[in-house]
Amino acid sequence: MLLSNEARSIALPMLLCEEENVEGNHSTSAGKISNKELFYLMSRGLSKKEAMKLMVRARFNKILEEIKSEKLKEEILREINERLN
Repeated sequence: MLLSNEARSIALPMLLCEEENVEGNHSTSAGKISNKELFYLMSRGLSKKEAMKLMVRARFNKILEEIKSEKLKEEILREINERLN
């Protein structure tokens, strides 16, 4: 997720494998938060900054659900909040 106009993302997909009969799948995406998503949230009363924070946190939820340590989850959320302020 790119939160800065100066940030750039360059994806270099590559599959290195010496085995035969291998099927590989990989998917990733990087980019800015969609203006449509921001508009939707802002039309519900959130400021642009609040909407962006919500979108960033939402993208981390799937990862955070896999972490068993509550202390580590809290530390990650604290870091996210600090970087977004």
